[in-house]
Amino acid sequence: MNGAKPTRIYPTRKPEGHCPVVQRYSSSLDPSVTKVRVVLFGQQGQVGGFQSLAHHLFASQNAPDHRDDAQYTDPQGIENILTVAYWLDATSYNAWRDSFDAWLAEQDPKEPDKGYWLETFSVPTPYRETIAFKEYLRGLSACPYSTIEPIEESAYWGAARDRFAASAYDTLGPTDDRCLTADTGRDTRGKLLRVTGFPKSLCVIRSGVSWASCGAEQLDSYQRNLAPKLDAGMQYLRDNPAETGCASLRQVTYLNADGSRAPEAFSLGFFLSFSHLEQWAEHHPSHLAIYTRALAERKKYQENLELKTYHEIYVLSDDAEFLYLNCQPSTGLLPYFENSQV
Repeated sequence: MNGAKPTRIYPTRKPEGHCPVVQRYSSSLDPSVTKVRVVLFGQQGQVGGFQSLAHHLFASQNAPDHRDDAQYTDPQGIENILTVAYWLDATSYNAWRDSFDAWLAEQDPKEPDKGYWLETFSVPTPYRETIAFKEYLRGLSACPYSTIEPIEESAYWGAARDRFAASAYDTLGPTDDRCLTADTGRDTRGKLLRVTGFPKSLCVIRSGVSWASCGAEQLDSYQRNLAPKLDAGMQYLRDNPAETGCASLRQVTYLNADGSRAPEAFSLGFFLSFSHLEQWAEHHPSHLAIYTRALAERKKYQENLELKTYHEIYVLSDDAEFLYLNCQPSTGLLPYFENSQV
């Protein structure tokens, strides 16, 4: 957290005397930064030319502090390309957003086989946490004003919660007892829709892995032992929203500046609350299999571990917006909450 630490009401979960097997790091923001703005902008269907479009939309005097591009095919077999962008200055973001809204208003919502989606939120800095390797920085950790510092809050259950400064005084639980039920039969094509009625406790996670630095031995171990478990865990979240509280889970491949695929990937997940994410992570066999295997790799290779991982988690409040233009009805949060035409 930036500035003075808050008065702690709820105890940390770090075991007494705990020392991580492998040193991990977390991003600390300049005290002048009070909120973090994240934008997920995607193109769906005909995705050719997306990176030129993204360059046009994001390369300006109000450009984000950092952005990453990625690609995935959704469960309906439709191609998507997206950019994840970060602003630490609200004035710059607001100016950029004005120009983006003007561009969006010019788009034809009935253009065949092409849709766009924008998912954006701003969170106070105590309501975000990160973990990374210092030589592998992505997302928020790669932003200016972000300093990477060693932490002890890793490799135990509850470490992610402890990394939230807000966990000292907030349970990070759901704001209501709703159960997710998908309505994939909605008429969403040819329209610009805004999702409303979502809980104010929504939690967003970006969790990534890079095998770019892996030699033959550790690459083989990742591909045989860990990657299948990652895929199985993500599939479980996609298939079981009612049980997990996961409203959207995208597995994406990181793209280089020239549009080629990089040897790294990340998942983007939306949960009803951080407590829902934590419950799955700590107790469900699909995540325990991931965690156990990853921990085994860390213990085996320790400081020589070549596989690099990171994640960043945000707990949202009321400063969030979700827009979908001519998207298929299972896109993002469309099937789970109210839709209103813009």
